[in-house]
Amino acid sequence: MTPAESITQLTHFGYSEREAKFLYLVATHSGVFVQSQYQALGVRRGQKFASKALRNKDVREHLPERGHTKVYELNGLSIYGALGKEKLSACKPGPDLLVKAAVKLLTLDFVLTHLQGHYLEKETEKVSYFVEEQRINKETLPSRLFRGGVGGESRRYFSEGFPIFLSTGSDERLINFAYIEDETLSLNTFSTFVRRYRPLFCVLGGNFRLIFVSRSTRSFYFAQQIFVKQMSAVNNGAQTRNLARFFWLRKMAEEKRFKELADQDVIDWQRGVKCYGDPHHEGQYQNWKQTGNLPEPELGEDVPVVPDPVGQFETFLSIRSFV
Repeated sequence: MTPAESITQLTHFGYSEREAKFLYLVATHSGVFVQSQYQALGVRRGQKFASKALRNKDVREHLPERGHTKVYELNGLSIYGALGKEKLSACKPGPDLLVKAAVKLLTLDFVLTHLQGHYLEKETEKVSYFVEEQRINKETLPSRLFRGGVGGESRRYFSEGFPIFLSTGSDERLINFAYIEDETLSLNTFSTFVRRYRPLFCVLGGNFRLIFVSRSTRSFYFAQQIFVKQMSAVNNGAQTRNLARFFWLRKMAEEKRFKELADQDVIDWQRGVKCYGDPHHEGQYQNWKQTGNLPEPELGEDVPVVPDPVGQFETFLSIRSFV
């Protein structure tokens, strides 16, 4: 169903059009919400809306052990089923409920402030857009390999689930990527994210922007510096050296030669598995094993690999309190 058809579907549950639109956004982007968020969308009679949703068993209510903010979670048997959507990960009650749900709530905050864009909602929709419409090789897309039981493996693309939307109103629609900062305020996590998305960003050139979303301004400046550095070829030499070290460590691990590795070697190998687990680096590793050749640096020093790294980085500060 299209978003409009989905919202119409939810009005059959007895919700107004605005209430249905809000529930659709929650089902698509977060799975949870707080009262101030549905009021921000113009659902004025908030308590009546919450009571209706609880009465219909479309949501369940969580009250943190600390604080007084109620967190509402969609019931997978109702709203998700009506929309034909996959249920988002559950919210576990407890003293750290708001901390654990912070990224989900912040994601919804961002979407409520950027309603005009066309969102690529599902993993399959994102992959299809970049491969079929943008004509980008699938191996360039950010992905991670997940291992399940009994040796099962699955490759997930855009596994963070962060919002991606197309700006409207121009001939060539700008592609907007959001990065949602969690409560740890870890710049290392952001750096890994940019490194994983870098091949795609390079292919897109000037046709994208990255929006750093947080509840604090503390990381804004440093996050911009990380992005600009990652998007400049000056970092290529160091990246090639890091890649060479990981290839060597991976080969040692595959040959079970752990006794020859120091503790830091093992740590670096495990970090490398997370950073270089995409198909692009896998192909480089297999080529290195056969030929011993590392990939060449892309460009000379200080040359941006996208037209305007500073201008293509933006920030979004959420001032909503969840506690």
